[in-house]
Amino acid sequence: MRISRGWIVIRVVLGLGLGAACGLGYPAQPRSGQSLPETVFRALADAGIPPDAVSVVVQEASEPEPLLRWNGEVPRSPASLMKLVTTYAALHAFGPARTWETRATGGPVRNGRLDGNLYLVGDGDPDLTLERWGALLRELRIRGVRQIGGDVVLDESAFRLPAEDPDAFDHQGFRPYNTAPEALQVGFKAVTLALEADSGRVLVLPDFDFPALRIVNRVQAVGGACPEDWKSGIERRVAAAGNRVQIVLQGRFPASCGRKSLSFSVFSNEQYIGQAFRKIWRELGGTLAGTVRPGNAPPGLPVLASTRSPPLAELMRQTNKYSNNLMARTLFLDLGRNGDGPGTPAAAAERVQALLASRGLVFPELVLENGSGLSRRERISADHLNALLLQAGREPTQAEFIASLALAGQEGTVEQRKLGELVEGRFHLKTGSLEGVSGIAGYGDTLSGRRICFVFLVNHPHAAEARPAQDALLRWIGEMP
Repeated sequence: MRISRGWIVIRVVLGLGLGAACGLGYPAQPRSGQSLPETVFRALADAGIPPDAVSVVVQEASEPEPLLRWNGEVPRSPASLMKLVTTYAALHAFGPARTWETRATGGPVRNGRLDGNLYLVGDGDPDLTLERWGALLRELRIRGVRQIGGDVVLDESAFRLPAEDPDAFDHQGFRPYNTAPEALQVGFKAVTLALEADSGRVLVLPDFDFPALRIVNRVQAVGGACPEDWKSGIERRVAAAGNRVQIVLQGRFPASCGRKSLSFSVFSNEQYIGQAFRKIWRELGGTLAGTVRPGNAPPGLPVLASTRSPPLAELMRQTNKYSNNLMARTLFLDLGRNGDGPGTPAAAAERVQALLASRGLVFPELVLENGSGLSRRERISADHLNALLLQAGREPTQAEFIASLALAGQEGTVEQRKLGELVEGRFHLKTGSLEGVSGIAGYGDTLSGRRICFVFLVNHPHAAEARPAQDALLRWIGEMP
């Protein structure tokens, strides 16, 4: 059964009539295309968001023209919707089965002793977890290495980035979303603390016992329901002195929240890897004569141990479902690697544009800075985000791409977004938010099973209040016959 365009027109006309009757004062037509559904208009008015600050495109995947287009050509900040561009480009550059290998290389091992340095060579793995890091070091021990006679040298030469101040974006450099990517980066460089109420007090437990970390716990257990924004009840302060870091937590934590977690980025890459290496290596019975420092690995050394990342298709799911900035930025720099040359933001932006053009996607207004959307410079139009979704849904890798988006009301950034049975579980969504920016995009099915692509972008000081309007559009799509 085909969607009735007459039904769409009736819904839109009714929206215009009701909007005018309520005295909303909206223009009869936007600069491009049809009007918005009445429910969306109402929600925007309630939020104090003018229609000119909004871009919306809705299109049936099998049709050549949009069902609904509102300011689709306007370049806007997409926030984390830019991850759709980066992961789409990575999928076509690398293929869904691509993995990244981190290698431990060094000279000869005699009687359990490695003479000279151990070199840890980063390959731009977006997901080198602490668990896999520990497995790499265990493999090194199993291969017979017990003593390291020189230094542990961290080879991060696969990427080259300009110096970056973690506080530059929003003065919250200790938040993990501000972490800069590295070619060799362990555990997302994150310190994660679990909070759990127990016998009238709140326990704060780190996921890894970093020797240079001190935790000051002043959190009080309280009664009552667990609010959705439970984090706002806890003040977080970070102070560094030399090589040591102190995290102070103070506030109130409802016991009904169960077990929750807070993550911090408080160590430099060298500090983080150095502590993680020394502690695990010591627990495995190994010794290190030297220090942990950055440097380059000489070519041709034998590989003593290695670990491979999960395939790209799985990494895309982590990147998009949970809007992981660090993984997106790492994939972006991986796209910028050219032969033996290091990945740079400029080279990555150029390659993404070329990859898109090779698929017939020419986006003159596209501005890429780091590929994650954590940027005030990045720009794309709703028209072109919609074109990307349409193209991705036609290609052999459509299953991998669509599966990387979160199911509405069930997982990822939209797990708590309860939209009713017409949407929940039937829409694959990507969300994006920054101060002054809110967006949602993805795929949904109509009542008859027709596939719909949609993009909803808001750039306005009240963008944080746009969620009801976006939800109204999703329900409007879900009600289509």
